[in-house]
Amino acid sequence: DSEVISIIAVLKARPGKIDALKQALQALLLPTRQEPGNIEYALFQLRDTPDVFYVRESWRGQAGLESISPCPISRRFILQMNELLAEPLRLDYLTPIAP
Repeated sequence: DSEVISIIAVLKARPGKIDALKQALQALLLPTRQEPGNIEYALFQLRDTPDVFYVRESWRGQAGLESISPCPISRRFILQMNELLAEPLRLDYLTPIAP
């Protein structure tokens, strides 16, 4: 499967939870980057709206995306989502536009 799946995840922190969300997301970086199907996993915080975070990720096809193994850190993040997020996680799937 030569298709690359790219996603932008948008996460908005609850009031007072910006640092906790940032730390939880930073803990996901290394384990996710080590997944065999991962091409890119990068975390961003909006400069002018610091309670909003973007995760830009790319995977080697649907098989690469589905091969993610839930590590203890990602399971802990899932359990914390209601406490950390002001609104549901949004996943935007991207379609590349060839030049």
